[in-house]
Amino acid sequence: MGYGRHLDQVAGGMSRLLHLRGAKHNTVAQLGPYLDLPVGELFPEPPPLTQVKVTRRLVDRALRTSTLTWRSQHQVVCQDYAKRHYGEYARNLTAHARWIRADTAMRRTCLIYVHGWLEPGSWVEEATLFRSWTKQLPVDIVHVSLPFHGPRNPPGSLFSGEYFWSADLVRSIEGVRQGVCDVRGIMSWLRAQGYERVGVTGISLGGSLTMVTGCVSPTPDFIAPIISHLQLQDAVEQAPILWRMKRDLTSWGVDREERHRLFGRLGLASYRPLIERERQLWIEAEEDAYIDAHLVEKQWQAWGEPPILWIPGGHMSFPLSVPKMTERMAKFLEELPARRAG
Repeated sequence: MGYGRHLDQVAGGMSRLLHLRGAKHNTVAQLGPYLDLPVGELFPEPPPLTQVKVTRRLVDRALRTSTLTWRSQHQVVCQDYAKRHYGEYARNLTAHARWIRADTAMRRTCLIYVHGWLEPGSWVEEATLFRSWTKQLPVDIVHVSLPFHGPRNPPGSLFSGEYFWSADLVRSIEGVRQGVCDVRGIMSWLRAQGYERVGVTGISLGGSLTMVTGCVSPTPDFIAPIISHLQLQDAVEQAPILWRMKRDLTSWGVDREERHRLFGRLGLASYRPLIERERQLWIEAEEDAYIDAHLVEKQWQAWGEPPILWIPGGHMSFPLSVPKMTERMAKFLEELPARRAG
């Protein structure tokens, strides 16, 4: 076992200290309306954002950063779940993002970043990853907060992201749908601000949502998913960090075969991109214990073998490869073809 896979296993074991309680609601019987839908119906295009609040504190002005907030345009499918969505989860109705502009004037390109599961807030990336990207990439950055994370974390949750991905499958798929909706909404708003190119990148779960944005119209100008795929049924079975979700589903009588059937009918693994292969850059880890490299390669082939960078190590050790990733992203953006009119 390489160092990357070993670190992933350790992190998965430590996650047991977070997941002290299981999902409260068994919503398996309510999944019917979500199954077997075309991607455009499961992820409909959101209406334009009409009111985005831009807040700049004193420190933000010095760092050329802002906080964006807006009313999420997401509409839930399951009406039983809607009672929770608009009730106890009301804090999640306000979407949040951090807008990082390295220069006084806007750059031509804006990169939307979607974080991974359990991310507590934007400060980690702003202090590390984004400092490198804004210096070496010709982009401004908008870091979108996923549903049930950071400032959207409802009262009562034990940690950021507890309510996003769990055996409460209706809440989980609605979290995915809302995350994609919010990214697409702010993408449209950024284009209206004058950006010539708006792309999407994300890591882990955020990378999976990035892939979905490349499968629905209008697509981003480019996507760069990082250590991710859309084989979510495999992640549930194999990723040590998802042990609680699998245990709870098993306790409710949803065994491996039934889980595979349900996730298969949700359809994410079968999605195919609308965005051209040359507008994609995949970044994947060779020893990932959460995102199986063989499944990544299978999906990569099904998507037309877009440009791909394999980094050493596993899921949790990707920070060691940030310089290599940044260099490849810079080359990708430099070579990105202009969009054809129409």
